[in-house]
Amino acid sequence: MSQNLLEYDKLFMLKMELLRVLSTKDNAFIPELAGELGITELEVIDLIRELRENYLITQEKMSISWAPGDNPAKIKPWGWNYVYKQIVGSTMVSAKHYAPWTIIIAEHQTKSYGRHGKRWISNIGGLWMTMKLEVEPRAAQMLPVTIPVLLCNYLKDRLGVKAGIKWPNDIVVNEKKLAGFLIEGEVLLSKVIVYLGIGINVNNHIPIEVATSLKSILGRLIPRNSIIAYIAGRVGRIEDYVKEYNRLQMQYLDLLETLGRKVKIYTKSGEYIGIARNVTETGDIVIETPTGSLRFNSGEVIELRHVD
Repeated sequence: MSQNLLEYDKLFMLKMELLRVLSTKDNAFIPELAGELGITELEVIDLIRELRENYLITQEKMSISWAPGDNPAKIKPWGWNYVYKQIVGSTMVSAKHYAPWTIIIAEHQTKSYGRHGKRWISNIGGLWMTMKLEVEPRAAQMLPVTIPVLLCNYLKDRLGVKAGIKWPNDIVVNEKKLAGFLIEGEVLLSKVIVYLGIGINVNNHIPIEVATSLKSILGRLIPRNSIIAYIAGRVGRIEDYVKEYNRLQMQYLDLLETLGRKVKIYTKSGEYIGIARNVTETGDIVIETPTGSLRFNSGEVIELRHVD
């Protein structure tokens, strides 16, 4: 491991510890923080300056505060067991050790993953969460359609950001990925235990050109707790959306930027090119090829690309 990487790791650990301390206080003083972290006051000031690129942290002379609207430790979603951590391997894995109706939030994940185990970059300033639900099978089937519609509605209504859906699980703005979600589940008698992972690029740095963040789009830092509260409130009543499914599916199709476009689908059995014509009630995509229509579910599709 190079010296530069070692120094970066040390700096990162100090940032995580500083966030932990700030999350527990309304205000903290620089000498106090220096004592907590075992570093100089000037080093604390340098860390704060860097963290302010990704968090709504303010400094007034020697006093430091993390805005309650951005500090996940300051929110307690009603009806949920709420767990907030600075760093975990994966919130999806962590959630498996908790009871249903638990939300796990982390500032950073070291082993985060998306569909088919693909790596998901979850660096500081973003919103990384997993929700563990216990629902009826019908509600579980609706999630691939319901969740992206709810996220797009929030972005438009609350932030004025017009987002679309790239099948199967990407929220995109101007063709760049802003958010994604992952659904895993297991059957328990007549219910389904669902693990719903949601990742949103909020104020984090984006290291790849095919993605974007709310900070980049809006030109300012965005408080994350209102996003957490909105998602927790809507997902908490997911059973109610069964009655509204037809309306939600129509919204989903309106938001789906993949429909009508030429796509290339990669699966374990091969590659397929066609025009995306429809998405079924359970979220499967139907493409029209020269040899006929083909239907794929998200579990069998490794990757879908727009090729028009």
